Amino acid sequence: MALYSVWDWNRNAWGVYRTNRPASVGDDPLPHRPSGASSIGADPDIHVKALPSGAKFVGYDHTCRGEVRRKTGFLGIGGDDAGQASGIVGHGWLMFAAGIVVASAYVWWRKT
Repeated sequence: MALYSVWDWNRNAWGVYRTNRPASVGDDPLPHRPSGASSIGADPDIHVKALPSGAKFVGYDHTCRGEVRRKTGFLGIGGDDAGQASGIVGHGWLMFAAGIVVASAYVWWRKT
C-alpha cells in the first residue's frame, strides 16, 4: 500500500491518499530535477507528478505522509504515473464522440 500527500491550500493541511500499489522501498533511481525548478525549488502545483489513478482519499494530516503529489486539473487533466492524460478530457476520442452527439441533438432539435 502506497501513501501520497497533496497540499490543500484551503485547509492548510496535507490531504492523504492511498493506493493498493506496492510502496517504494528506496531502490528507485534518483529522480530527475524538474525543468522549471529555480534555485529555491520547484512549484509543487506544477512540477510534481500527479496522483496515480485510483488513489482513494484517506483524510487530512498536518504532516506529509508518503510521496508528495498534486491533484489532477479540471476534469482529470494532468495524467498519472504513466504520463498519459486521464479523465474525460484526456480521452480525445470520447470528447469527439460527445461533440458528434451534441451536434446531432442540436440539428434534430432545430428541425422539430
